[in-house]
Order: sequence, then structure tokens, then C-alpha cells
Amino acid sequence: MTEYRSVSADYRFFSYLLLGPRYKKNLKELLTYIENRTYYKEIKRIIELLENQDTGKLLTEYTSCFVNDFRELKCPPYESWYMQRTIYGSIIEKLMANYFKYGLNVQKELPDHVSTEMEFVSFLYFVSLDKEADEFVNVHILKWVPKLAKDIIENAKGEYTKLIGMALEKFMENELERTLKAKSSSQA
Repeated sequence: MTEYRSVSADYRFFSYLLLGPRYKKNLKELLTYIENRTYYKEIKRIIELLENQDTGKLLTEYTSCFVNDFRELKCPPYESWYMQRTIYGSIIEKLMANYFKYGLNVQKELPDHVSTEMEFVSFLYFVSLDKEADEFVNVHILKWVPKLAKDIIENAKGEYTKLIGMALEKFMENELERTLKAKSSSQA
């Protein structure tokens, strides 16, 4: 597997992880692709929780963190929220143009949902559009997802969501380093 195909698996994995506990089967299928990652320990524990804990409890924890919480949602998983402090902001048009450019139609979540953006990047790397993927990562993902990861860690109400935040934070640190290396080697 080339480096970029491997990165595709990372983004695919996080796309499913950030959609919630109901995607346990998809996560397990991708587990072998991320065994050597810095965040593998957190992911392994997440899988253990998904297999051994009450799914209803994990869904409640996930919902409280990402979907709906009393008084104020602490971790809305939307680029519009982090970049424009609104839901369904003007960034949606730019994202939709990106998706349509490659013949993609958003179906699972809103266009600026973290899992949608992760899935898109996974697709770009998978079809060897590495330059385009790196650009999207730099222009979108790395601008807001690290803050989302920190918010998840700070506001998690249980081990499951805290581990998601910790794994996401490590992944974003790795991506920042990888894309900086890619940028410097292309300029050399």
C-alpha cells in the first residue's frame, strides 16, 4: 500500500469513527490498516468499548457530545461552526462545489460534517489525487478539526468520546507533520 493509499485508510477510518457507535463493523474492517499509527492504542480501546459496553450508553454519550446536549452543544462536528460560528454557513457552497467536481453527492451527513470531509479526503487519496487531497486537508481539515479534537477531549462525558478526541488529536498532529513534509519536498 502506498503512503497515500495508507492515508486514505486513515481518513476512511475517522469518517466512520466520527459517525458514531453504529459503524463498529466498518471500524473493525479497517483496523489492520492503522495498526502502526500513534493513535492505535486509543482506537483499540474504542473497539473494546464498542464490543463490551451497552450500545445505548455509547450512543447517549456520542449524542451528548456531537448531536444534542442540554443547554449547549459543546462539539458540533461542522466546519461552518468552527470557521463561521454558524451551522450551514457559506462554506457549504465551496464544499459542495468540491464534491460535485468529482461527481460526489453527499448523503450521510451535511457537507461540512467532519465525517463527510474525511470521507472526501479518503476518496481523493484512494484515487491518487494526492495533490488535491493535500490541498483540501490544508485548506479545510487542518483549519478546524484540531480544535474539534480539543473540544471533544475537554467536554467528553465518558471514556468513549474522550478516546475519540485523543485519537483525532494525534491523527491531526500526524497530518500536520505529513503535509508540511509533503509541501517542503515539493518546493525543493
